[in-house]
Amino acid sequence: MFLDHVTFALGDLDDAVERVEHSLGVRFETPTNTIPGITGRVAVLDSGFIEVMAVHDREEAQRAPFGQKFVDYVDSRGGGIFSVTLRTEEDLSSFKSGLPEGVRNCGPITTWVPQPDGTRINFSSLFFGQYHLTPWVIAYDGELPKVPGDLALRGICLNASDLQSEVDRYAELYRVPQDRITVGSREAVMELSDGFIRMRQGDPVGFSSVEIAGPGTTFSIGFSGSEIQVMRNSTGDHESNEPQTNGSA
Repeated sequence: MFLDHVTFALGDLDDAVERVEHSLGVRFETPTNTIPGITGRVAVLDSGFIEVMAVHDREEAQRAPFGQKFVDYVDSRGGGIFSVTLRTEEDLSSFKSGLPEGVRNCGPITTWVPQPDGTRINFSSLFFGQYHLTPWVIAYDGELPKVPGDLALRGICLNASDLQSEVDRYAELYRVPQDRITVGSREAVMELSDGFIRMRQGDPVGFSSVEIAGPGTTFSIGFSGSEIQVMRNSTGDHESNEPQTNGSA
């Protein structure tokens, strides 16, 4: 189990794309409208990808459950990390059969996305509860195309109202062994097969930032109000403290 992608909910798509491209040196693909009423763009990394989304037709977006939740999230927060997706090599039907009793879920749902060369990427997804609190699980049908690069999704940070309860829930839901979990008084780290989930006692509840690793440096992408922020840390630690803006070197 490891991080596959992170979806940012935004008010200003163009500004966010410009900030991330400038800071990370990545390039987002052309805009798509695969979700009615919502425009999305994707930047593929060497491992995982970043997805940014914004509403372009509020009425159309609200006609579907996903779009309604997306609109509600942006209305209440202004912007943020709307969803996180974990990837598994296990068949999702088998994964679902092993879920704890009483866990609300939807799926697996099988679908595909088109590629610029005309091919398709086929995958299945399993969803749990609220998007901004519980990662999806995805399984791909076949090998994914390799993308040359040196950036990879490494970790996701989550604010929790009750740290121990959230640690227990995630450990059971995603089958994280206890020897891969470190719990402190206000913070816990769950090591995945590649990467980590960091949980902190705090508000607002939900995903707060994502860490991306590159050669000799890490980047943290989070939000200040409704504005996306990219922070750089050349030490290789999980924490990031050097802000990157459009005028930064």
